[in-house]
Amino acid sequence: MRILIYTIFGIFSALTGWSISQIVLLNSPIATLNINPDFILLPIIAISITAAMIATEIFLSNPTRYKANKRILPRYGKGAIITGSIGGLIAATISSKLYQTNVPSVIVRVIAWGLIGLFIGLGEGISWKFRSVERGTRKAKRRVVKVSLFGLVAGLTAALYIEIIRQLLTLAGYEDPIGFLILGVLLGVWFSQVTSPTYQVALRAGQGFEAVDPIYIDKDKEQPCLNSTKVRFVSIDNFDYIEEGLSIQLPTKTTQPIIIGSSQQADILIPALPELAAAIEIHKHHAILKCLTHQSVQVQAKLLTEGKKITLRHNHILTLFHAHDEDKYYRFVFYDQFLDPEA
Repeated sequence: MRILIYTIFGIFSALTGWSISQIVLLNSPIATLNINPDFILLPIIAISITAAMIATEIFLSNPTRYKANKRILPRYGKGAIITGSIGGLIAATISSKLYQTNVPSVIVRVIAWGLIGLFIGLGEGISWKFRSVERGTRKAKRRVVKVSLFGLVAGLTAALYIEIIRQLLTLAGYEDPIGFLILGVLLGVWFSQVTSPTYQVALRAGQGFEAVDPIYIDKDKEQPCLNSTKVRFVSIDNFDYIEEGLSIQLPTKTTQPIIIGSSQQADILIPALPELAAAIEIHKHHAILKCLTHQSVQVQAKLLTEGKKITLRHNHILTLFHAHDEDKYYRFVFYDQFLDPEA
């Protein structure tokens, strides 16, 4: 499904960009100017495909948060316009200079398309990095480089394909739209792979985990913390305690469940909870929460009895109740598409 969605958006955006460029070139005041069409065509194509790849990644990363996605999309759409414009103009400038030399036109077109793919990948990578909780890590830098290189290869491959097709068939002037369609397909397929998560499960700390100034922390009083090497904070910063807004990465696969409770054997240790409140079993494509103490945990609006299991879904809210005060609780938000792909 991920490949299909990326491919459809890639094709649609490529053809949309080409259509818009033709309208601008043929039915606007620009048509009367003596201007190289590449300075219009290439930036518009780059903007269109970059915006589509960014939008696809945003919506696939948070498929249930439509309103939030729509709210942040314009901000990153501006980034797509900037990156696409720069990439398109650079490609057009280089190609126009090369056309004035003895470099074969085939090589010029391949270089131009390669640059377009490179900047599309760079735009998508930068957008992802700004949204990622791991924006400052080496992994984030590798991911940006990786998706940019994939964009470059996609551009070069699409250009080579269209040159081969040009030699075999008479395209009657439709070389560009067919070539951009191929570019959209390649970018969609490859981006769906390079950006797909390799680990997906996380808990983001919410209400009840309010940050406390270290100066005022009672050293003799236990604080919510990670109590096992099976779990870690996603952030590059080192934290001693669980605080609201921090995300905890859970393992991709483990033979033992992740235990949440106040026991020293718990992987996520939270004082005031029952010793064993809940366990999360991690499977290949899903996670299951099991209630270990009667009515100690609630998923969404469903209060669980002891032994009850429930499959966790993206954005499910987990409420863990204090052992002796039902009015007090801790909350996590469960993510299965939150963590960013390993490069």
